[in-house]
Amino acid sequence: MNAVILSGGFGTRLDPLTRDIIKPMLTVAGKPTIDYAVSHLADFGISDYVFTLAHKPEQVIEWAVGYRDAACRFSLETEPLGTAGGVKAAEKFLDDTFIVMSGDALENIDLAAMYARHRLRGSLVTMAVKREDDTSRFGVVETDAFGTAVNFVEKPPRGTAKSDLVSCGVYIIEKSLLSLVPQNRAFDFARDLFPKIIDFGLIGTYLHEGYWRDVGDVNAYYSANFDMLGGGFFVPLYNNFRGAYSSYRVGKSSVSLIGASSFAAGTFENCIIGQNCRIERGAALENCLVTDGAIVSGRYRGAIIGRDYVKQIEPPPSGQYSGVDTGYERFFASIEY
Repeated sequence: MNAVILSGGFGTRLDPLTRDIIKPMLTVAGKPTIDYAVSHLADFGISDYVFTLAHKPEQVIEWAVGYRDAACRFSLETEPLGTAGGVKAAEKFLDDTFIVMSGDALENIDLAAMYARHRLRGSLVTMAVKREDDTSRFGVVETDAFGTAVNFVEKPPRGTAKSDLVSCGVYIIEKSLLSLVPQNRAFDFARDLFPKIIDFGLIGTYLHEGYWRDVGDVNAYYSANFDMLGGGFFVPLYNNFRGAYSSYRVGKSSVSLIGASSFAAGTFENCIIGQNCRIERGAALENCLVTDGAIVSGRYRGAIIGRDYVKQIEPPPSGQYSGVDTGYERFFASIEY
């Protein structure tokens, strides 16, 4: 089994953060978002990765070639092909059974249990689903008593969904399913493929009750950084270039993370500060996320601060796992990453 990591999105809802850096390469708690997906897959035992790329592909390629003990291949799209179309374009690289995972989402899905369910049910595709109060931003799944998907609606208007189960965007797929995906044409799993096959009982589901966050907008990105301040759920796969993202933790009662190439003369509390930043004397930061290369001289609370922008987060969202030790705090405190 190998894995496809979808890495071609433009990340328009994250503007201005994604003007220069594509969404999978935005850092979350000091390391590229894509590392969380790769670390999860490596923990499951997968070391063969296929990255689907479109927008600024060189950013992912230059980073991914540094993964140690991994086979990384890249499928470039001259025109955006959508999630299913992008996987179809990479078909020649794929095993008979493979996992599809987003390069810009964070989760701790039990892939072993999900794979066992996929095999037990004999589905052509098994999707991870999670219960959400507000389903309007996601693909909503209705299931029967056996967990087979019987209806799928992409982003229904608020209050109209008949289910509280949403797709996490993580799929285990049998390669034969790709025969239903057209070549060289924009085609999406959620909007195009799943509605086409839903009536045939080909889609199984796996209920995930742990952490999942789609880092799709500025608020979600802010929260994800503080969720992962403890290091993430999985030990990262070693990357030859990880020194570029070396950070260290400071503080006792309220821990902050600061890039090794950054300098702080001002004060900060419960903050995440990227690389090549300067917190000038007189600056005071609380609950802030400072992106690479920013120079900060003012006083801010609950904001994302970039080189040429400040995005106020009101009120500062607190994620489900904020402040919770995800199991690797001691490990990450002992290494440079």
